[in-house]
Amino acid sequence: MSPRFDLHHHDGRARVWRRQGERYNNGLVQERVAFGGGSIMVWGVFSFRHRTPLYHIVGNLTGQRYRDEIVAPLVLPALHQIGVQAVFQDDNATPHRARLVNNFIHQAGVTRMNWPACSPDFNPIEHLWDELDRRMRNNHPPPRNLQQLLQFLQIEWQAIPQAFCRKLVNSMRNRTAEGIAKRGGHTHY
Repeated sequence: MSPRFDLHHHDGRARVWRRQGERYNNGLVQERVAFGGGSIMVWGVFSFRHRTPLYHIVGNLTGQRYRDEIVAPLVLPALHQIGVQAVFQDDNATPHRARLVNNFIHQAGVTRMNWPACSPDFNPIEHLWDELDRRMRNNHPPPRNLQQLLQFLQIEWQAIPQAFCRKLVNSMRNRTAEGIAKRGGHTHY
């Protein structure tokens, strides 16, 4: 599934620090926008040596849009760049597993990794999304609007060192081994 980034980061916790006598001081109240003030969804692929540009998904992602806007123009060239040993790993999101997407991927000769349901522990891109969010929040002022949020995400996506991606790819053997050892239970990943 593609990650959703909120304009106003909110972790659901309320924090209050005040001195004696400041209890109802309106100048100390920080308002927040309900539901994060809007969000954007992005998509990207990475491998040991390569990374696609970050793609902004506008609106609902359907199987047809996933095939036409992501798989054909981004995934296939990335897989060809890797070579015949490339294996495509996505998840079981409905657009990813639509019949027309499955047929297209099969006709293109793509080897696709079988994906167990409900297994975020195995997907290293989840760690890449976390790193992207951390870098964006640490290296930029709070974005003023969704356009600026996307701009900051794109800057940080390109700035993530490829060594970080290599580390994630190299972790796959250990991720799967631990998942097998835990018999499908949670891993430390």
